[in-house]
Amino acid sequence: MDHGDSLVIVEFMANWRTPYLITVSVVGCLLIIYGLWTVPGYEQPGIFALLFLLAIVAQITATNLLSDEVTVGVATAVSMATVPFFGPFAAALVAAGAEISVSLISIYRQRPGWRRSLERVGFNAGMGAISMVVGGHVFLGVQSILGAENWSGQIIPWFIAAIVNDQVNIWLLITMIYLQHGARPLPIWREHRWAMSIDILLTSIGGGLLAFSVLQFEWWGVAIFFLPIFLSAFSFGLYINRARQQMARLEEMVSQRTQDLAEANKTLADLHREKDAFLAVLTHDMRTPLTSILGFADLLAVHDELPYNRVQEISHIILRNGESLLELVSNILEIEKLQSGAPVLLERTEFDLGLLIRESVESVEATALEKRITLTCQVAPGNYINADEQKIKRVIINLVSNAIKYTQEEGQILVNLSLNEGMAILDVADTGHGIPAEELPFIFERFRRVGKHRKLAVGTGLGLAIVQSLVEAHNGTIMVQSQEGVGSTFTVTLPV
Repeated sequence: MDHGDSLVIVEFMANWRTPYLITVSVVGCLLIIYGLWTVPGYEQPGIFALLFLLAIVAQITATNLLSDEVTVGVATAVSMATVPFFGPFAAALVAAGAEISVSLISIYRQRPGWRRSLERVGFNAGMGAISMVVGGHVFLGVQSILGAENWSGQIIPWFIAAIVNDQVNIWLLITMIYLQHGARPLPIWREHRWAMSIDILLTSIGGGLLAFSVLQFEWWGVAIFFLPIFLSAFSFGLYINRARQQMARLEEMVSQRTQDLAEANKTLADLHREKDAFLAVLTHDMRTPLTSILGFADLLAVHDELPYNRVQEISHIILRNGESLLELVSNILEIEKLQSGAPVLLERTEFDLGLLIRESVESVEATALEKRITLTCQVAPGNYINADEQKIKRVIINLVSNAIKYTQEEGQILVNLSLNEGMAILDVADTGHGIPAEELPFIFERFRRVGKHRKLAVGTGLGLAIVQSLVEAHNGTIMVQSQEGVGSTFTVTLPV
C-alpha cells in the first residue's frame, strides 16, 4: 500500500465518523425516549428511581485504571439488575442516565466547545443504551430458553448477557476510535481484554446478586447489597488513587535520581578530562626541570675542570630546578589532602607574622635576583597572629613565587603587611603580565592556568587553589585585582 492509498483510507474513515456518531446518538436517544415512555407502567417506580440514582452515583465513583477508557465500577451491574423487573428499555434508561451524568461532570471540568460536548454526551448515552438493550434482550432470551425456575436459568443468563453487553459496548467504542484516529481495532481489543473480564464479572455477579436482593427484600435488598458493594468500589477507588500518587512520586524520584546520575556522570567525565589535562601538564612541567638538572649534572660529571664561577652558576640552576620539582610535588600532595574531603587540620600557635613574611620572602629572593626583579618587603616585625605557622608560610611562599614567575625581568614586586580592626592584611603586588579579565573568576580553580601564561613558567595550576583552601581554613579571605599588561595584586585577610 503506497502513501496515496493511505491518504484515501484516512479520508474515507474521516467521512464516515460523523454519520456513525449521529447514528449511535440517535438510536440511543430513541431507546431513552421509549424507556421514559414505559416508566408510568412500572409496578414499583420507587425501586426503579432508586436503582436509577444508585447507577448514577456508582458511575460517578467509577475508578479509572491505567487510562480514561478503562474503568471499574458497578453502574453496569445496577443497570443489568433492572432488566428482570422493568425490562431492557428501563435498563437502557438507567445506563444512559449514568453515562450522561459522568459525561456532564467531565465536560464541566474540561470545558470543551459546545459541539464537542454535545457529541460526547450523545455518543456515550447512545453507546450505553444500545449495549444495555442488546444485553437485556439476550438475558431474557436465554432465561426463557433455560427456564427461570431452574438454577441454570438463574445463573447462566447473567454471564451471557454481561459478555454481550460488554462486547457491544467495547466494539461501539473501538469503531469510533478507528474512524476518528485510524487505530487498528484488534490491537485495541487485545489491549483491554484484562479489563473486560473484570467488567463481565462485576456485571454478571453484581447484577445477579442485586436482582436477587431486590426480589427478596425490595427496598432493603438494595441497601443490603448495594451499600457494601458501593463502599468497596469507593475504597478501591481511593486505593487506586493512592497507588497513582505513590507511582507519581516514585516516577519523580526515579527522574530525579536519573538526573542526578547524569550530572554525576558529567562531573566524573569532567574530572577525567581534568585528570588527563593535569597529567599532561605535570609530565611537561616535570620534564623541563628534570631535563635541565640531568643536562647540567652530566656537564659537571664530564667537565671536572670547569671554572669556579661556572660551577656555581650550574649549581644554582640545578638547585632552582630542584626547587621547582619540589614545589610541584608539594602542590600535588597538598591538593590530594584537600580533595579527600577531610577538613584542613590546623596546629595553631602564636607567632610573629611580620617575621614569618620576611623569612619566607628571603627564601625565594634568589630567584627574583636572577631575573633582576626588585623584591621589596614592607613588613615590620612584632605583628603577632594565632594561626598554623607552616600553612601560612606556604601561602606566603606560593603567592610570592607566583609573582616572581609571572613578572618579567627587571620588574617589581611589593609585599606589604598592615593591621586593621583585628585583621591582618597581606598584599603581594607585582608589575607582571597581569590576568585577562575573562580569566579572573576562575583563577582559584584547581588545574586552572591562564592560557597566555603557560609558556612563561612551569606549574600545575594548583598553587592558588591550595592558597585559597588554606586561607579559608583560617576563616580568612583572598582576593585578586589584576589588569593585563600592568600587573596583579593578591590580598589575603586573616583574623588576628
